Amino acid sequence: MTLQECVAKLVYTAALATLGVGFGFLFYNEFTRVWLDKNLYIGKFELVDMGEEKSSEAKSFPRLVATYHKTLLYLLRQEAQRLTTAQSGSSAAGNVAGNTPLPDSTFLPKEVDPLNIAASKFSEVELTIQGVNVTQLLAKIRQWVSTPNELVGTVQKSSSGVRVEVNWKQGPSRTAAGHPIDGQTLNVSGQPDIEKAAFHVACGLIWAQGATSAEDLAAVSRAEFCGWAEGWTTYIDLRERSATLSGLGADSIETMKKLRAFLNRMVDGSATFPEVYRLRADVIELLPPEQKTEQDLAQAQGDRTKYALMKTQTPSAKAALAARKTGHEAFKVMAQARPALRLQGDAIIDPLSDTWKQVMKSTRSEPFTISRATGSLSIPIIDDPQDRKAYQTAFAVAPNIIMTVGHKIPREMLGHESPVSLPAQSWEFTFDDNARSPMEHVHHVTRILFAVDNTPGYGGLSFALLEIASHDSLQHPYVKLEWNKDAVRAHLEKYVYVVGYPVSGGNLPQGFIDPLLGNEFSTKRLMPGRLLSFTPQRGLEHRQVRKLVSDISTTHGVSGAPLVDMESDTVLGLHIEGLWKENEGKFAYAFAMPDLLDILPESVLQIIKPGTIRDIPTQLGQASP
Repeated sequence: MTLQECVAKLVYTAALATLGVGFGFLFYNEFTRVWLDKNLYIGKFELVDMGEEKSSEAKSFPRLVATYHKTLLYLLRQEAQRLTTAQSGSSAAGNVAGNTPLPDSTFLPKEVDPLNIAASKFSEVELTIQGVNVTQLLAKIRQWVSTPNELVGTVQKSSSGVRVEVNWKQGPSRTAAGHPIDGQTLNVSGQPDIEKAAFHVACGLIWAQGATSAEDLAAVSRAEFCGWAEGWTTYIDLRERSATLSGLGADSIETMKKLRAFLNRMVDGSATFPEVYRLRADVIELLPPEQKTEQDLAQAQGDRTKYALMKTQTPSAKAALAARKTGHEAFKVMAQARPALRLQGDAIIDPLSDTWKQVMKSTRSEPFTISRATGSLSIPIIDDPQDRKAYQTAFAVAPNIIMTVGHKIPREMLGHESPVSLPAQSWEFTFDDNARSPMEHVHHVTRILFAVDNTPGYGGLSFALLEIASHDSLQHPYVKLEWNKDAVRAHLEKYVYVVGYPVSGGNLPQGFIDPLLGNEFSTKRLMPGRLLSFTPQRGLEHRQVRKLVSDISTTHGVSGAPLVDMESDTVLGLHIEGLWKENEGKFAYAFAMPDLLDILPESVLQIIKPGTIRDIPTQLGQASP
């Protein structure tokens, strides 16, 4: 053997040794990093476009899925943190709807591992040594020994859309509690493009990961969860746009309308995922004020209540509740969405739903002192053979002066510019929590200071100021009235309440009255809701008064009650009547307080607030002197 041949052989041997060491290292790395690695990876996908294989697009699809998985997981965790911050009372929660309540808990998936790209170093190369395909050999060995924790599959594009077949062999087949779950086949179909298909693959993976440890999520179908996720990510983008200086443009408003229509279809399909209902409420809240109707805001409140109810139910009960759109159970939901809560002194004694707990927590910390200023007025019915009395609500506005409606006041006593005296012991008023059997002192009405009720010259106005005897304003302080006409608009969409004495009757369905009041009538109750709209100022004739509309569940007996801002306890209006709307619930109407005060005769105005001068320009939110 020549020297040259010896050198060549040594070089060849060294090269083989080096190559062997290199492959040994790669094999070791493959074994330890893949076969023993418990991390989650997305592996190889084949992509076929109209029957033609596309290798370049196939390589980009896994990266697209991993990106959507990472982004959606980040948004979910950020939202969970935002809600946690909101519940702790921080203003950093980013609550776009002012004092809109946030839930005490959510159904967002929590235990989700990240998705990594390219589990195997060999998966992206075709390696052949002396006619042996090492890549295929390793794939066979891996399947025989231990398949990596990865997703693989096929993407098919056609004229009808994109379909993805996804296999996750180590995916969950049962939840932690032992209930079956299909987390190993995450197929997606009917998507319009590759991006949407990749999003739904990533979302389906998050659902499977989260459902393993969350029974609530496991009870929701993967398709419904991903439908919600697609709408929710759209909402997040719109919410961020609304927080910018430019706000929501025409394109964004159109997107919101499409999103709401999509959520309506989900709800009409009896969605069992509670987050669908909260999302629809959030979308409604995000709409500009001019785009929202009274029915919209009432629907948002109903959705939040249904969310709160569903989070405490079993999966079967959630499905039943989602399907309830009419009948007794629908009335029950309405009654919980807009309740009538019993009062004792200035405190609520009925349990609050999570929604209303959050409202009370976020808007106030003081007792409801308006309760101690509100009472029941009884007026004898003229010429009644059984000597019955008519009951309505009234409230103190000044020492020895109460305000109510003029419904039951005799015609001959209406429309006088000066006070009218009453016979002794005829009309009675009490601040007691029970209107029919008061335990507290009963006050007699001594004079009618001012009263109208469809009186000529006053349109359809019903309004009265009465003088009572021996009023203890320390024990029963009078209310704070809103005097500024321009300030009414500032209270729109905020939470308000009425304090009164509701009873059964009228055109309200009995199925609604039963869960609203039970069997206890004529007791003092707080009825919360939201201020939805008011009659515009423009075009009002002389002595016409604007009407405020709220979604409060008032009944007979509440006429004459104060409509109060939840946060400031300022009386915004005088409740007069309500209207039941089929499938939408009860809506309450009140006269705007500044407009009522503006029509009072000067002599009566000075009794309520001595020294008051009319028509002094005021700043928004400030009362006249």
